[in-house]
Amino acid sequence: MSTLTRKRTPQQWGLLAISIAVLTVLLFPVYWMVMTSVVPSRELLTSSPPLVPPADSASFDAYGEVLESRPIGLWLWNSTLVTLGTALISIVISTLGGYSLSRFRTKAQQAMGFTLLFSRMLPGTLLIIPVFVIFASAGMINNLWSVILVNVAATVPFTTWLMKGFVDGIPSEIEEAAMIDGCGRLRTLWQVIVPLLRPGLATTFTYACILAWGDFLFARTLMPNPSDWTITVGIASFIGEFSVDWSGLMAAGIMSMVPMLILFVFLEPFLVKGMASGSVKG
Repeated sequence: MSTLTRKRTPQQWGLLAISIAVLTVLLFPVYWMVMTSVVPSRELLTSSPPLVPPADSASFDAYGEVLESRPIGLWLWNSTLVTLGTALISIVISTLGGYSLSRFRTKAQQAMGFTLLFSRMLPGTLLIIPVFVIFASAGMINNLWSVILVNVAATVPFTTWLMKGFVDGIPSEIEEAAMIDGCGRLRTLWQVIVPLLRPGLATTFTYACILAWGDFLFARTLMPNPSDWTITVGIASFIGEFSVDWSGLMAAGIMSMVPMLILFVFLEPFLVKGMASGSVKG
């Protein structure tokens, strides 16, 4: 009997059941966000809320009201600029830093690596006041570059070590052979190492995008003007002093998830590639 027609074993059925249960638990918050955005709050804020949207009361009016009453498109655009700027700058710095930590194992390099890790441990709430003072002195309040630079500083320490792990997986003999053929170190890095680092670059880029897209503290502090808000700060504006617009809040939250889902769809093929297959194909 072929593998395709072979019956599943009890162990396989058990793993399938566990996978479905875990997936259900993980996706339920997203499902409840959709429920909250299409069902009136008065029907959900009860002791026994419905698990399925009632056909007579469910509607997508909250999405239209959010788009009409709030500059969601502008907030999404600001978040996109901050995210792309942070990710692109971080990936360049992290590639150079990870390559340096991987190939030059000196005491100075080790000290630099541990300093990066230590800086990553500092909470944002501890840094936000000096960060605000620095950018206010430079006249960069309500400037997207201020948020980009702060997010780069917060992202690079981890992404550098992330890239170091990927560079460690590339045999040094590959670049030694290229240097014997006449390539300098920078040319070898660009033409030989970087193509083999595509899975690592995709992983680092995705991680940097997730961190920058979800930033609230720095964006809220450095961008007090509502027209310059990112989507995370804009979503928080649905929470009032005495009430919360739950339908609008969840509708905006659902819309804010779409760009990250699109990013994952495009980068998923690179995320699943192994370093070994990348070296062979290169």
